[in-house]
Amino acid sequence: MNLTAPPDAQAMIGGRIDFSRYCVISIWFGCNNNCTICMLGAVKSGLPAISYEGYRKVVIDIMRDGRFENLILSGAEVTTFDALDRYVRCAASLGWFKKIQIQTNGRRLRDPEYLDHLIDCGVNEFFVSIHGLAETHDATTRVPGSFNETLAGLRNLSGRKANVISNTVLTRNNFSEIPGLVRFLCAECVSEIHVWNYFPMETTDKRNLLAPLGDLMHIVPELRQIVQAAGKVLVLKSFPLCLAVEAPVYLDSVFPVTVLPDLFWKQFGECGFGRCVHREVGACRTRECWGLCSAYLAKYGDEKTLLRPIPPPRF
Repeated sequence: MNLTAPPDAQAMIGGRIDFSRYCVISIWFGCNNNCTICMLGAVKSGLPAISYEGYRKVVIDIMRDGRFENLILSGAEVTTFDALDRYVRCAASLGWFKKIQIQTNGRRLRDPEYLDHLIDCGVNEFFVSIHGLAETHDATTRVPGSFNETLAGLRNLSGRKANVISNTVLTRNNFSEIPGLVRFLCAECVSEIHVWNYFPMETTDKRNLLAPLGDLMHIVPELRQIVQAAGKVLVLKSFPLCLAVEAPVYLDSVFPVTVLPDLFWKQFGECGFGRCVHREVGACRTRECWGLCSAYLAKYGDEKTLLRPIPPPRF
């Protein structure tokens, strides 16, 4: 296992959730969805789950290190892991973590008894993935009916003592629905709506999922109006930090420190993330920005006129 974070992970945090205060442990790689956008992809079948003793050692090390006050349990889909409650109780028993979050597709949360059990064990934050409205979401997960199950889980969270963040990965397939989806989520029990840049784990966009940044920027004013009217926060995750947005829309490139097997990080490193024409000539000094990836550059070019150098901070 390797504790890995992007360099100088002190990015622009505008929303309430500061992922620099979180550490992720990926504990399990089974899943009840088969998402077209999954970063783990075929790799997950070869990734080992973390043993309870190994996990316990890691959470104690995190506590002793003192940098991270919040914990995320992730994997492929942690709610398909029969021992999830035991792992949650272990972390909660330390009395250290302010937030214990699970990253989930939310389908099992449609069972209120199961949801209450997780909360009783110590989960107090849920990061729920929803990648479009009904047909689009089901096409992404490749599981018919998964949208309705996720929505039932999301609605079960309403009124319970837990913070809820939604997670949507932006692709060409769901792009036209993003304003409608954001409006839909504003009416649900989410405190923040996160829209993530798609990270293809390959050097070309073989699945034709990457959406052009220019199209995104065209709808940002509409998205801002939607969330502002609802009193919600929209966070654009892992997009270039130089894009022009205004509160309550925020850019955020912080990834929490993540415990994942080395096999994943090897493949991740081969996909050319963090590319930027301005950084490469020394015009942009930020080290936090994820820039563009090799697949995006091959498809849409370097976006030199859309992106702009970020000047060094003034002291």
